[in-house]
Amino acid sequence: MKYVRGDIVTGGKRFEDKAIGISNGKIVSVGEGESVPDAPVHRVKGLICPGFVDIHIHGLCGYDFMDGASAFDEIADRLPRYGITSFLATSRTSEPSELMAFLHHAQEFRRKTTTGAGLLGVHIEGPWISPLYPGAQNKSLIRKLSQEDISNIIGPFSDLISIVTLAPEEVGDVSLFKELVEKGIRISAGHTQASMEEIGVAIKHGLTQVTHTFNAMSPIHHRTPGTAAAALFYEELACEIITDGLHVHPNMIELLYKIKGKENMLLISDCTGYNDLGDGEYSFRGKELVKTGDEVTLKNGALAGSAITLDKGIKYVVENCGIPLEDAVYMASEGPLHAIGKDISKGRIKVGYDADLVVLEEDLSVAATYLNGEVVYKEE
Repeated sequence: MKYVRGDIVTGGKRFEDKAIGISNGKIVSVGEGESVPDAPVHRVKGLICPGFVDIHIHGLCGYDFMDGASAFDEIADRLPRYGITSFLATSRTSEPSELMAFLHHAQEFRRKTTTGAGLLGVHIEGPWISPLYPGAQNKSLIRKLSQEDISNIIGPFSDLISIVTLAPEEVGDVSLFKELVEKGIRISAGHTQASMEEIGVAIKHGLTQVTHTFNAMSPIHHRTPGTAAAALFYEELACEIITDGLHVHPNMIELLYKIKGKENMLLISDCTGYNDLGDGEYSFRGKELVKTGDEVTLKNGALAGSAITLDKGIKYVVENCGIPLEDAVYMASEGPLHAIGKDISKGRIKVGYDADLVVLEEDLSVAATYLNGEVVYKEE
């Protein structure tokens, strides 16, 4: 038994000077009650928050989940230094054989006992997207979702797959939506040309969220509203958002927050693994990239995912978008878990929950991260 004591942020609220009792990796008490005699108490100067959950991340520190089995270990071990304790490994548009390999590696990793961040499942982003909005994805490998894909790729890994990003207008048979939903998979609209009306139809068949809102989708237009407008219009849609100040203007981030609230706005990194690269030109995985600060682009100037981590995204919205820290933390912990339907004991500082915690300094940098009550990262 031990205690971590300090101000805590959880559930969209802040509480001063609380003692979190931890035993066997679980939170067993939260309050001002007397501690167990002789149990160690670690008093924290910063803010204690639930561990962050990134449901859209491709890579980190030069590694990409689609590089192979070892990439899962490398990324998971590094995530806690950024406050991330749980994640969805995210794929990209690829050959069927590459996607299958990614799924096999994810499945094997989830079965292992690890000391890094925990894999909750996977997020498949492509190949079932629109060729009109490929972003940095390989356009030549984009294709329509088929019954064969569901039977041969999705079906064998349905317990692993949490989200499938697709272009609703490219799905010819709406019964395929039902099959995904029946397997417990969340459908997210992304890299899509869908009109507001097409999004409305997709919602009736199981669409629940939007992938990196405002990016790689039909825009807001006053006569022909597209997916970006639909994201704002339909209350039931949960919206991912990349908050690096490059993918989306800070005022648009704030607008999304004002409309969706903390409950339906999901902070993601969409990190493509280039977060620790210096400025310059690079050739990676068949792409010619340019890195400038936190911006990563193709040679044609198109954004190629982000180079930030989720902790930076939280800091950005608090400092630039008028969003309270309490809500920002919610949108990076409890909110994403609700969105993907993971009714698990993570994302809150509450009795019975896993003792996955992150301590933030006054400047919102990560001071320490706990997994199952044990310190796995501490700022030097």
